[in-house]
Amino acid sequence: MKRLFVLLLLAGLGIAAWLWLRPESGPRGPDIVQRSTQEPVHAAPRLSARLIATEDLPPAGTRSLFDHLVAQNDGLPYPFEKLVEMLKKQDPEGRMPVTLMIPQGRSLLKAQADFHHPRVLVAADFQAPGTPASLGLAPRGQLFLGFVEDANEIEVLSYNEAAGRFEFQLVQDYSATGARRIVYARRAVCTTCHQGGTPIFPQRPWAETNGQPEIAAMIAAARGNEPYLGMPLEQPLASPERFDELTDTGTFVAVTQQLWIDACGAEGADCRRLMLKLALRYLSDPGNFDAQSVDAARLRQMQAASWPPEGIAVPESDLRNRDPLAGQRGLRNRIRALFTPAPQPGEGARNNEDLVAFDQLPKLPAVLDPLTPRPPKRKLTAGDIDGVYGLAALFSDGDRARLEQAGGIGPERLEAAVDRLDPMLFRAAPVSRVKLMQALLGALGEKTLPAYCCLDTAEMSPPQASGGPPLELSAGSPLHPFEEYCFSCHRGNPAKRLDFMGGRNEAEVLAQVKATPKIRDVLDWERYRGSDKAHTLMPPADSPQRAAMEDALKKDPKLMERMRDTVPGLFDF
Repeated sequence: MKRLFVLLLLAGLGIAAWLWLRPESGPRGPDIVQRSTQEPVHAAPRLSARLIATEDLPPAGTRSLFDHLVAQNDGLPYPFEKLVEMLKKQDPEGRMPVTLMIPQGRSLLKAQADFHHPRVLVAADFQAPGTPASLGLAPRGQLFLGFVEDANEIEVLSYNEAAGRFEFQLVQDYSATGARRIVYARRAVCTTCHQGGTPIFPQRPWAETNGQPEIAAMIAAARGNEPYLGMPLEQPLASPERFDELTDTGTFVAVTQQLWIDACGAEGADCRRLMLKLALRYLSDPGNFDAQSVDAARLRQMQAASWPPEGIAVPESDLRNRDPLAGQRGLRNRIRALFTPAPQPGEGARNNEDLVAFDQLPKLPAVLDPLTPRPPKRKLTAGDIDGVYGLAALFSDGDRARLEQAGGIGPERLEAAVDRLDPMLFRAAPVSRVKLMQALLGALGEKTLPAYCCLDTAEMSPPQASGGPPLELSAGSPLHPFEEYCFSCHRGNPAKRLDFMGGRNEAEVLAQVKATPKIRDVLDWERYRGSDKAHTLMPPADSPQRAAMEDALKKDPKLMERMRDTVPGLFDF
């Protein structure tokens, strides 16, 4: 009897311990492989879905803001600090972009980040005022980077002004000796988390970021207080708050495109013209804008005729806050953590194409997993005039000042200019802040319309899609040293004039090299070193490739001569 009692007692204690220590119940997040093959469900084919491209590569004649900036910089900066510096120089006040660190996050590359090498997030946060000859760059809420150093990969989300959508890109093999290849990612994969094709970020209090002192302290401890990539290891809570605001701004840029197209319909030119008038009225004087005016009521009436019956959704860009240290707090959680698998170094996806490896990691609770389908933040109806506010938000402060200067005091002349605009501007198509500004300034009498840095693609190389086969070089190919010292800048460079090693196969690349005589000059170190042309020598003096070539020349003094001989000289017959 006593033995039975002891057995029952032990069994009871075991059951109690299991109930106390068992993993949290509830559904877990889905597989990314499965989610990336699911087609989005719509009640009816949207006009905007037909007019805003959904392919991986950008529509012909358009490119991402990131591509434009890299092309105008003559190539992708390396290391990452120089890329951030490139963005800083674009800001007229020379401010650093918003930066954060997330050592234990939820991205596809989460297993490759840790407290010593956390994932780094960067967001542009400025509006340049422009000049008489050019409109200012306005990337606020339109350019985001996520860098995981141990994966040698940068995830890029940036706006495509001409296509009216965000582009998903990767910088693959981003290392000192890597190819540093810029490609367009698979949208079907990216939008499993970035639902709605927009930026995403956690909600307050942003416990995963170094805006939280505990996370910042653990990063500092892991790094011995050594700065990381030139960025502070601790950020005030205002930094993740601002990042959150910027992702919300970007999300509504995408929603504005739907409102411009779907709220007014295929034949809604008059509706869109009125929406622009009201947007300019709001832009000029937000405090006195009358949302119940006769014109606002007329816009609602026009919208009602074309509004999708299921409404227009504002995607939920806010992820539920997750505390990565929750399992280390309290005795119960600490004991439970001993029996809960966690990602180990080297596990999981090592790049954004390694989906199967990602799915093998322990699943997050569904409510915390970005892969879990999220209901919309809001459903807009025909009675909402958010298109007015979204359209007004596309214009920068510099745009507003320039329009007021051109139109004089009062909105009447500006609204009269809207009446004179070409009807083609109001057709069912993505709306462009730049094209609206140029058209308005022309209607207001400016004879020379301002240019813009980031629309023309005539001098850009073709965009590249991810997943393409790598360039295979034959044994003994004369291109091997070019691959090691030159491809990182001249293969896949968005600037056409610098992409002279971007051929599809070995024969094409070799033909391109032979057809580029300037290669002989930039490799003529013996002739130009110490002269006023020394700065033109390649690889660049401050690049890892230059250091590697210097070392290689000590072992193989004829290396550069063979590279130069690959390019026919002026008197080669």
